[in-house]
Amino acid sequence: MALISTSLLVVMIVAIMTPIMVEHEFVEHAKVAHYGRFQAAIERYIRENNSWDTEKDALRFAIAEENNRKLHRTPRNSPHMRPQGQADAPYFSGLPPPRRRPGSKASEELPFAFVLTDTQGHILHAGKDYKIGQKLTEEELSGADSLWVKGRLVAYALSSGEPDLSTADLAYLHTLRETLLFSALGAIVFIIPFGIWEGSRLVRTLNHLTSAVNRMAEGEFKQQVPVKSEDEVGALAKAFNLMNTQLHEAYKNLEDSRNKIAKQAEQLKELSIRDELTGLYNRRFFNEEVKVLHANALRYGNGFCLVLGDIDFFKRINDGYSHVVGDEVLKQVAKILMNSIRNSDIVARYGGEEMVLALPNTSPQAAMEMMERIRKTIEQHPWDSIAEGMKVTMSFGICDETNGEHFEHMLAVADELLYKAKNNGRNQVCSLSCSQTH
Repeated sequence: MALISTSLLVVMIVAIMTPIMVEHEFVEHAKVAHYGRFQAAIERYIRENNSWDTEKDALRFAIAEENNRKLHRTPRNSPHMRPQGQADAPYFSGLPPPRRRPGSKASEELPFAFVLTDTQGHILHAGKDYKIGQKLTEEELSGADSLWVKGRLVAYALSSGEPDLSTADLAYLHTLRETLLFSALGAIVFIIPFGIWEGSRLVRTLNHLTSAVNRMAEGEFKQQVPVKSEDEVGALAKAFNLMNTQLHEAYKNLEDSRNKIAKQAEQLKELSIRDELTGLYNRRFFNEEVKVLHANALRYGNGFCLVLGDIDFFKRINDGYSHVVGDEVLKQVAKILMNSIRNSDIVARYGGEEMVLALPNTSPQAAMEMMERIRKTIEQHPWDSIAEGMKVTMSFGICDETNGEHFEHMLAVADELLYKAKNNGRNQVCSLSCSQTH
């Protein structure tokens, strides 16, 4: 719409201003012609009378102008017509005859003429709206043009009335207006369809760009818009596609880097909380988690048990089969423990061959049954696949007292019960609440 409106406005301005400028040029050309004649007549008067710019000069010049006017109005067959070659009027003649439209009567008042005054403002040659002898005001003189003869200001001149256009001038202006009208109509017939087509093409491309940018804002970074032209909009679409490709690649690389960093951070976190050999949680992480579990057990009165376990005669295994075999035993025991507990339970390597388990929401009886099942699994594991003739067992101490202020009290009790199980022959589970040792 802006393209069409602007084009139509230009057409209208040209159609309106052209006739006005033509009329203006007519007046300007008429000024040049008439002012030149005025200057020539005044120069001739000064040369013939050796005087100018007095009241007497103004009267003589005006009388000569009037005689010249009457002379040119006299019909060709009039007895008063000046014979060819007759001398000039009594004091001066030579001003241009007034221009009349072809076919007009001699006595018809002219619609347009130029006014000539002396330097005092007295009219020497009257136009349509003035009379000879009349004096112009200073305001009227301020809008007049100055006439000079040999560097001397001799008169003022200005136009009066409507432009006196001839039949040829009027025909020319009429033809010009019709030509401009048909040209404007032709331009409109061309501009409107072209503007609609061009505007639609422009809007389609811009809509593609807008939609692509909006989808990018929603997280769909891979966007491409069709390029259907080589103009500025096409260049913009190409630049967008290139920018989007580079941005998508940069985002993809950034996403890969972020995932890699996140994975490395997760690995570092796991390394910081897990034992390198067994893959169980380490002592530091276990202590931090058990603080929370112990506090929740005290607050809500839920069952909570801590279990401390130790591999029986582990030093003999290291000494008799090597430390490599001992490490493999630790790994297998850790695997059995992790496969035997619930998701809510925590198992950690507490030091050397010592393991610790936290069993939240677990009664003493349930804890006893679980650890007995684990003990049997360790005992029945095919250890001779690691080293021929090797047997591995494990002893456990269970504490279910949660009335202490700190969980370290429970660990101390579990350690005492583990020591008791060791003294009672190993490969057994000793619980504080269970009177019987298994």
